[in-house]
Amino acid sequence: MTNNGNAGPVDVEYLAVAPGRGDIRNRATVSFSDGLIGKIESSSGSNGRGLLAMPALVDAHDHVRGLHHIAFGAKDQTFEVWRAALYAQPPLDLYMNCALAFGRLAQAGVGSVMHVYSSINVERMAEDAEIISRAARDVGVRLALAVPLRDQLTLGYADDEKLLALHDPRDREFIRNTWLYPFPSPRTYMDMVADIARKVEGPTVSVQYGPNSPYACSDKLLQSIAEASARDGRRVTTHILETSLQRRWANATYPKGFVRHLADLGLITERFTGAHGIWLTPDEIRIMAENGAQIAINASSNLRLRSGIAPVSEYIKAGMRFSFGIDSFSIDDDEDAFRELRVGHWLFSLDGSPAPMSQQLLFEGWHRNGYRAVNNKEGYGEVMPGAPGDLVVLNFDSMAYDVIDGMVDPMEVVLTRATTRHVKSLYVAGREIVREGKVLGVDLEAIEREVIKMARARGEHMRSLRPILERTQKTLKSFHEETFPK
Repeated sequence: MTNNGNAGPVDVEYLAVAPGRGDIRNRATVSFSDGLIGKIESSSGSNGRGLLAMPALVDAHDHVRGLHHIAFGAKDQTFEVWRAALYAQPPLDLYMNCALAFGRLAQAGVGSVMHVYSSINVERMAEDAEIISRAARDVGVRLALAVPLRDQLTLGYADDEKLLALHDPRDREFIRNTWLYPFPSPRTYMDMVADIARKVEGPTVSVQYGPNSPYACSDKLLQSIAEASARDGRRVTTHILETSLQRRWANATYPKGFVRHLADLGLITERFTGAHGIWLTPDEIRIMAENGAQIAINASSNLRLRSGIAPVSEYIKAGMRFSFGIDSFSIDDDEDAFRELRVGHWLFSLDGSPAPMSQQLLFEGWHRNGYRAVNNKEGYGEVMPGAPGDLVVLNFDSMAYDVIDGMVDPMEVVLTRATTRHVKSLYVAGREIVREGKVLGVDLEAIEREVIKMARARGEHMRSLRPILERTQKTLKSFHEETFPK
């Protein structure tokens, strides 16, 4: 991204000043100053006719995978079985894979991305962080990088050596050499996060502590993360109680309460975001709410992996913050953030819900709460002078091609019909990074072609792995069903 200045004024027919709260300005011009919203003035004439602007969306939980899972055989199925198939992901150019994912999200109107990096190769973590940050800066999105941390349970919900011994003898050496890495000490991990932060942080890039999942971290590591977060103010982003199997594991392992245990370690604070949270109990939700923590909801991912539907009405009743993430798992494998917004809107505002999702809560999740989860800052979600200069402009006329004037609020049309194809422009920190639906900072189409070419070039090797993966999945499925029965 070579344009470091503020973009010119943005003229629109409709300006959703605070989505979800009903404030729509007609014929407005928005200017930027020092990366922030500058003046908002009334406009005249035909400039901006047929366009609607609102704060850019925030993706509060994503794994930034440019190559979709199905491309290398990781078909949709229950999480624990599906997860094993990720080990077959072909080696790709990290910059291209990330730029492809960031670019698609930008095209979808996303201005900030929480990247939960999944690598466990500690030796190259700092180098990877610099590459990922460069990709985000070139595309132009804001990035929070969750540095992955874990020191146990790589293969499943039991000791790695125990699970390895259950695998087919033909596969054990390959599994050990490919998937099992020696783990550093908690102190080494904390030093690594600090070093990465010094190297990559800047106006649009920040670093967070990223325990892969609480079950994948020893108490000593979790406590070190909690103490470090309290000292430096960095957020903690992780996964929490995504599946019914994780719920059964937690009940068996922590009979006094899993979230209570994490809170006692100092992890559950206002700096904590837990992704998914489908199987949280009302008491656990209350603990999180009382401590100011939040959940990043991943509605489509949870459906595709058969994990369930988040108990959002319980979140609302408890007053717990929540945001939304795409999780590299949108409903149609297209990173369409507006479609993801709509799925959540429908799913969590059902008739008869004890606390249905309101439009205000929906947009607070995609704006204010998400921005806090990603950028660790308040004050986002309203287009006003001094607010972050992140704005998405939609082609409203193409959405409202058959709508009779004066019969429906413009935001109702957005909620019902907006998709990536309606995103005309995206501004982040006052810079235009998408214009007429195209990313300005990188050649996204060329990158996509190259990523697919690289993946398919590994086809023969990938096909040779398939029998090992299928045996691994069968072994893990049997172990978990026998050890943690429904």
